[in-house]
Amino acid sequence: MPRFVLQVTGPLARSWDPAVGGQLMLASSGLIVVLTLPLLDPTVWRSASMMVLLVTVAACGGSMLVPWRRLPRACTLAFPIFVWAAVAVLGSTTDGIGGNYSGLYALWFAYLGLTQPPGASITLLPVAIGSYLVSWGGPSWPLVARLLIAVAVWLILGELLAALIQRQRSLTDEMRVLAHVDTLTKLGNRRDLDLRLADAAPGDTLVLCDLDHFKQLNDTLGHAAGDAVLTDFGLVIRATLRKLDYAARYGGEEFALLLPATATAQAAILLTRLRKRWAILHPEITFSAGVATCRDGQPVAATLAEADRAMYAAKAAGRNRDHSGAGPLATAVPVLSSVEVADELVW
Repeated sequence: MPRFVLQVTGPLARSWDPAVGGQLMLASSGLIVVLTLPLLDPTVWRSASMMVLLVTVAACGGSMLVPWRRLPRACTLAFPIFVWAAVAVLGSTTDGIGGNYSGLYALWFAYLGLTQPPGASITLLPVAIGSYLVSWGGPSWPLVARLLIAVAVWLILGELLAALIQRQRSLTDEMRVLAHVDTLTKLGNRRDLDLRLADAAPGDTLVLCDLDHFKQLNDTLGHAAGDAVLTDFGLVIRATLRKLDYAARYGGEEFALLLPATATAQAAILLTRLRKRWAILHPEITFSAGVATCRDGQPVAATLAEADRAMYAAKAAGRNRDHSGAGPLATAVPVLSSVEVADELVW
C-alpha cells in the first residue's frame, strides 16, 4: 500500500505547486457545495448557493493576485483555513447544514500532506476541530465521538502522506546526486561531465589527468589498494581546485578538470600545486596531464581530444609531467623540503 501511494502521489507532489493546487481545490470545494445544497435544504439553496458561489469566485480571484512564489510555503495554509471557516459560517447560518460537508476536512488534510512538511496537519488541527464543531451547530456527546474518529482519520491521512512525500523527495534527491557523482572519488561522473562540457565557453581550459602505471599498481597490490589511491586523488583534487573549478572522473584512472576563464599558464600553476600535494600523500605514484583551452568556433569535443593527445604526449615524454598542444608545461616534481611539505599540508 505505501509503495502504491508513493507511485500515485510522488509525481503529483513534485509537480503540483501548492498555490495552484490550493486554488483548484478551493474552486472544487465551492462547486461541491453549490451543486449539493439543493439536495440538503431546498428552502435556502438559492440564497446560500449564490452566496457560496460569490465567495468562491472572490476567493479564487483574490488568491491569483497574491505573489505566492515570493512567500513561504506555509502561507498556502490559508487555503484550508479559509474553506473550513466558510463551512463553519455555512453551518452557523443554516442550522447546522455545514456539517454535511465534513468530507471537505479530509480532502484538505490530504492537501496538507501533499504540499506541506510533516507537522502541518497537527498545527491546523485546532482550527479544523473548531470549524467542525461550529459547522454542526455546536458540540454534543454524539458529535464528540464522531469528532474523535474524524481527527484520527485527518491526522493519519495528512501525516502519512506528508511522511511518504518527504521520503519520496529524499530518495529522488539522493538518486539525482548518485546519477551525477562518482561514488568512489566523490567527483562528478562521466554523465555529469558531459553536461558541464556542454556549457564550456571560449577561454575555459580542459585538463585530463591520468595516474601513471595504475594497472601495474592494481596487479601488484590489488584493486582495493587501487580504489584507495583513486579516492585519495579525488580528495586532493577537491582540496586543490578553486571554487569555480570543476572535476570529474573521466574513466578508470583518468580525471577531467574544467577550469573556467583560465589561461594555459594559470592551469600549469594549478597543476604544479596539485602535483606537490599529491607527492606528499603518495610520492610513489605520479600522474601525467594534458591541457587544452577552448577556442571560438571549436567544438568542445575537439578541445577534449586535444587535451587527450597532450596527455599521451606527456606520457610518451616520460610521464609525471604536464603537456599542452604546444609542448611541455612543467617538469617532474622535485623532492620537497620539510618546509615545503609543511606549507602544503596546511589545506
